[in-house]
Amino acid sequence: MERREALKNLGFGSAAIFSSSMLFGALQSCSPQPTVDWVPVAMTAEQAAQLEKICEGICPKTTTPGATEAGVANHIDQALSALRTDREVGYFKDGMEIFVKNFDANQEVKFNKATTEQVTAAINEYFKKYDENPEILQNLRNGMRDEGEKSGEFLETYFVTQVVDSTFRSYFTSELVGETVLPYDPIPVKYEGCLPYEPGQKLWSSV
Repeated sequence: MERREALKNLGFGSAAIFSSSMLFGALQSCSPQPTVDWVPVAMTAEQAAQLEKICEGICPKTTTPGATEAGVANHIDQALSALRTDREVGYFKDGMEIFVKNFDANQEVKFNKATTEQVTAAINEYFKKYDENPEILQNLRNGMRDEGEKSGEFLETYFVTQVVDSTFRSYFTSELVGETVLPYDPIPVKYEGCLPYEPGQKLWSSV
C-alpha cells in the first residue's frame, strides 16, 4: 500500500486511539508467526496473530522497518484496551473476523497461509471499492450514531478503516521509526516551528 495515499484517504475513526503519549513507550518487537511473542490484553492470541499479519500487510518492510518490527499490533492491542469502549473493541474484533472470513472466501489462499503481498493487495482492494462507492464510508459514519445490531458490511468497514489508520499512527509514533527512520534530534537546541520543506525530504520525528 502507498502509505501517503492511505493517510490521505483516511482521517475518520481512530484519531483518539493514539492520543495518549503514555502508550508510545509500550512498543515491542513482534513475530509474524501464528502466535505472538507478546501478551495480548484486548485480544486472544489468535486474534493478535491475525492483527499482526494485517498490520504488516498495511505497512510492510521495505528499505525501512515494517509494522511488525515497530511493534504496531502490540500497541494497537494495548490502545484498544486502554482507550476504547467495550462496544468499539467489539466492533473491531468482529470486523476483523469478517475480514479474515471474506479473505478466505475470495482469495486464492487461506488467510493463515497468505503472504504479506497478498494481504496488502486485499487491503488495497477495499480502498479501491471505497473510492468507487463513497456511500460505503458514509454508511459507516451514519451507522456509528445508530443503536442496535450492526451489519457485516458496517463491521468490516469499521475494522478496515480503523486498522489502517491505527497502523500508520502507531508506526510513525513508534520509538524504532522515530529514532531510525525519521530525522531525530534527542537534544534540540531551539524550536523552529516553520521550516521550509523540500519534496522527498523526511518529516521530523515526534518521539
